[in-house]
Amino acid sequence: MTKFKKLTIVKRMFAMALAATMAFSLSSVQLFAKENADVQVMQDGISVYSVDETQGGGQTGSNQSETDSSNQDETGSSDNSGTTTETTSETTTASTEDSTATTTTTENTTPTTPAAEPKPVGTVITEGIYEYKVTSSNTVELMGFAGDDEATYVKVKNRITYDGVTYDVTSIAMRAFMKESSIEKVLIRKNVTDIGKRAFFQCKNLETVRIKTGAKVIRKCAFKGCKALRVVNIHSAVLEDVKATAFKNVNSNLVINVSTKAIRKMLKASVPSYITINRAFNAPSTNSGSTAQ
Repeated sequence: MTKFKKLTIVKRMFAMALAATMAFSLSSVQLFAKENADVQVMQDGISVYSVDETQGGGQTGSNQSETDSSNQDETGSSDNSGTTTETTSETTTASTEDSTATTTTTENTTPTTPAAEPKPVGTVITEGIYEYKVTSSNTVELMGFAGDDEATYVKVKNRITYDGVTYDVTSIAMRAFMKESSIEKVLIRKNVTDIGKRAFFQCKNLETVRIKTGAKVIRKCAFKGCKALRVVNIHSAVLEDVKATAFKNVNSNLVINVSTKAIRKMLKASVPSYITINRAFNAPSTNSGSTAQ
């Protein structure tokens, strides 16, 4: 065998060995790739799988993971944004409702003053130095002094206000000021229509009485025994009845001044003859009632 042939054989063997080595290496690479195709990779808490490009995956596990992560981030961001908007809207609505509720509650809890109720009929009330008895929802009767109170000048009011309710004083009770020695003068205003029996009986120091325009009745013994009584002015033009004993046993110099001839005539027939009765002033006009208080 020639030297040339030996060299050719050596080259062929070397080439075969090289080819075998390359084939073995390629086989190992393929086997490694196949074994790692199922390797699970954890990325950002998400399970992804590597895909062999040689198997037609087209997209690697890493790309898929990034895509999924990106999509999840975008979705989460969108969801969170929506949630935030909804929460803000709900919070604003709730805040508005709470504010409205608070305002309504405040309005509803504002204390209101109840309408004043009149006292029951028969209730005795005190106003100033006088006592009154309720006779209706808007009228009272003067009962006299309250307790130990007294006065030299009794001014009977047109009306009083008690616990928010106004009452007209329409009468003077029986024995209201009987034997009250402190009294020297009396003014009976226009709302009083009835002067009760013995209302001023034996008020020994009483000197003058002025009866305004509303009086209709002067009952028995109303001024009986008032020995110091000198002048009684009756302005009422509606006086209907003066009892015979209303001015009995009074001062013999008593003068009663009236406003109409009819009332003068009535008194002439009912009071002691020693009493002087004059028509001293004109009857009040129907439009001048507001002047007599």
